[in-house]
Amino acid sequence: MTLYGVDLSNNNWRVPAANIVPTLNEIIAEGFSWIEHKVSEGNYYTDPYWPTVLSWAKSTGNIVVGYHYVSTDDPNQQAQTYLSNVGDPTVPCMLDFEQNGGDIANFWAVWNAFVAAGINMRLSYIPYWYWEEIGSPDLSNVVGLVSSNWVSGSGYASAIYPGPAWAGWNPYGGATPAILQFSNQALVAGMQMDADAFEGSLSDLQTLLGIGPPVTQPAPDYTTLTYEQPASLIQKIRRLARRARIARRACRRRRGSQQ
Repeated sequence: MTLYGVDLSNNNWRVPAANIVPTLNEIIAEGFSWIEHKVSEGNYYTDPYWPTVLSWAKSTGNIVVGYHYVSTDDPNQQAQTYLSNVGDPTVPCMLDFEQNGGDIANFWAVWNAFVAAGINMRLSYIPYWYWEEIGSPDLSNVVGLVSSNWVSGSGYASAIYPGPAWAGWNPYGGATPAILQFSNQALVAGMQMDADAFEGSLSDLQTLLGIGPPVTQPAPDYTTLTYEQPASLIQKIRRLARRARIARRACRRRRGSQQ
């Protein structure tokens, strides 16, 4: 099955942060399974909309991925900039490695700094065009490769997505994309957005992102009983029956005293 997500940042919003919640709700209502949103960039910028996105996700149980736009600034400073805004380092994180991101050595320096800072590193947005621009390096050790290969035109994501056989899914640098950004003009909640596709189940997506469904207490299973369970059930039944007999006797006595 195909799941769809959107990629957002401060560039998508033209309203105060508090006013974006209705749009986030509408995105999910239109059938999208997750939202990627910018958290920070380099060692100099934190996205003011991210805290609202995270608060919304926690209150509604929806999946969000926070991303960091990589620069050539000090990697440790970049990790601290991300941490200063993310609010929860267990949120799945994606490095956005493209224009002005430096070479593949810088990617790994930033990645390792984020890992050392205790951030839940799950995705690596390295578009094919930038991979070629920096000399087509080996990507075989990259975690969660996210590619971008945009279809032409605009429309609903499910209508313009070309399917899993499309060339945009082809491996490069020794890695196969886990997620594909297939459009920058998808019509979502009345706006044009970057749209992503994931081929797999919701459980597969959760595994990729290092998250899981809510843990609930299972109902008791009486189809297979242990040796002790029948005796315990019989005792409970006997107690209930004894209480019922006592109640019936008391009721008969009351009726008799009224005659």
